[in-house]
Amino acid sequence: MIKRAALLLAFLVWASPLPAQVLEQSFTDSDASFKISTPNAQWSFEPRGTDPGPLRLTMRFESPVHQFVPNATVRVQDLDSPKVKLDRVLKTDLAALPEDVELVEKKKIVRPNLEGYQIVLHDKKSEVVFHQWFFVAKGKSFVITCTANTESYTRMRRDFQKILDSFEIL
Repeated sequence: MIKRAALLLAFLVWASPLPAQVLEQSFTDSDASFKISTPNAQWSFEPRGTDPGPLRLTMRFESPVHQFVPNATVRVQDLDSPKVKLDRVLKTDLAALPEDVELVEKKKIVRPNLEGYQIVLHDKKSEVVFHQWFFVAKGKSFVITCTANTESYTRMRRDFQKILDSFEIL
């Protein structure tokens, strides 16, 4: 009898479904009009306050890579006028950068029904790379910033691209 019970228990454990691994998570901010997803299960969304202000979202990699935790943020700001152009918003943001931050790359990107810029910045002082995407739509500026230290940036680029590819303006 004990042998049968042990066999039955072993069978039930073996036959039970495995817990599903979350491959990605999605986040929708209806107030700021965007949706975005984590690239895989190694990323998670950080809790935010009841009034997040312009910084609408932060997601973090599960652990430090070269003593730095890669992260991504979404910043959304209302523009003074719905007719403000992308180039003007970008010029203002770039002019506000500290002296230690250098512009490595600036190129136009086109997505369905949306134009923007891809910007890569390098902070020489802290050895951090900021990979940003700027969009202007619906009277708002949307800035997605993915951050990694210089040593891990190449490793994180695939995840950063998946984050961008998941971004949608609602």
